[in-house]
Amino acid sequence: MQEEVQKHTQKIYRTAKNTEHTLGEKVKEIIIEIFIIVFAVTLSIGLHSWSEHRYQQEEVSAFLANLKNDLKNDIENIDNEKEAYQKSNMEYEKILALTPLQLDRIYKSKNKVNFPIYSHGPKMNIANYEGFKSSGKIGYIEDEKLKQKILNYYQIFVPAVNEVDKYYNDFLFKSFDKMIENADKPEEKLYSDPKFKKTIEFLVRLGKNNIRVYNENTKPLAIELIKEIEKELNK
Repeated sequence: MQEEVQKHTQKIYRTAKNTEHTLGEKVKEIIIEIFIIVFAVTLSIGLHSWSEHRYQQEEVSAFLANLKNDLKNDIENIDNEKEAYQKSNMEYEKILALTPLQLDRIYKSKNKVNFPIYSHGPKMNIANYEGFKSSGKIGYIEDEKLKQKILNYYQIFVPAVNEVDKYYNDFLFKSFDKMIENADKPEEKLYSDPKFKKTIEFLVRLGKNNIRVYNENTKPLAIELIKEIEKELNK
């Protein structure tokens, strides 16, 4: 392109210096050459922009395809975590239902109370999103609604999941601390202690709250995003 522009520029110069042509002929030839240069440059810019836009949209399509797989994995991980929370809650509720007499019978028969030790939290897949965002390519997504939903999911809903799971695990560790503090006492006394039972009650409440967060916030948006991505990829 640079060579073409240079060739037509030189032709304009030669035309301007040509003594054999009249002024009107020179002006006409110069205008034609200028038009050719402008057209060529405009066409070149247009083709470059089209090629760059096409490449950007190919990157977007690859990103969305990977994101769709990530979201499917997120949904599977969330469902698995919900089941784990429900199982833990059932075990804690069994402990809460034990009367002092039942506890006494359990330990007299040399059995133990099963206290579930499970640190909760689904592994959300954020690598593809973080890589695309950090490279400054999120703006390549032309569907503004889809872009905003993706940003909301990864900047609001995924951190919310991590936060509620953190609250739960922090409280779980407080239960462990209470067990360590009472290690020199009979275990059945710990399970009948009102303060320890209140701690377990809060664990159950937090577990139910986290299941609600999964069901009402994170999972529905993940499902919605998958549908929006499929629609975008099928255009």
